[in-house]
Amino acid sequence: MSDIHYKITMDGTLAPGVTLNFAQESLARLFKKDVSAIQHLFSGNPIAIKRDINSLQADKYIEALFSAGIIARKEVDLTANLSLEPISSGNSEQNSERMTCPKCATEQALHDTCQNCGIVIAKFKNYQAQTNNSTQARSVSPYASPAATIEQNTDEVGDLNIWGIEGRIGRMRYIAWSMVLMFAITPAMLISMLAFKASPLLGGLLIAAAGIIAIIIGIQISVKRLHDIGWSGWLLLISLIPVVGSIFQLL
Repeated sequence: MSDIHYKITMDGTLAPGVTLNFAQESLARLFKKDVSAIQHLFSGNPIAIKRDINSLQADKYIEALFSAGIIARKEVDLTANLSLEPISSGNSEQNSERMTCPKCATEQALHDTCQNCGIVIAKFKNYQAQTNNSTQARSVSPYASPAATIEQNTDEVGDLNIWGIEGRIGRMRYIAWSMVLMFAITPAMLISMLAFKASPLLGGLLIAAAGIIAIIIGIQISVKRLHDIGWSGWLLLISLIPVVGSIFQLL
């Protein structure tokens, strides 16, 4: 039974009490993708998001997806379990076979685990194969929590852009953009005040234009920050409340 491989499938079924937006944002955060890149997983059609894993890894995927508000299924991966190797007809033949541990190089009787270092042979070989074929620079331990991967369509992932209210930004980028906005608007307001001394009409128009631009950009980056923590952009209206609004901006 240790050679049985499984796959994880989902069709967008949500856990009780979970909204679609929350599930999509949680899944995007789990996969570290944009929401638009994972929306096709909620089409209602079963989609396999992970294949060729053992039972323990499959259970970890199910638990992680359920925590994100999504009900997934663990199914036997028939494609991964196909093999042309002959089935052993007796235990005596198996016991007479020898193997060498791929990690510690200890020669021993054929077994699923190494009697010296304790690794699971199949899992260690699978990890070696993934390391050799991986294009990523970072290596992952075979005993670490599974990191789900999905195929990314670069046409569906939005570029990082300060304009618009779609997408999300992290805390550090939110602080950086806010500082850039402050440094940009300060000289604009100084120039507007100097123009106001020369011409009240012209200066008033420049001050109004600078203020409107600052408000629009501030709203856009604040809404994106709210999206990153899983909140609705409408919650930005809380900032209009005295005292409470100033504390809310720190989030």
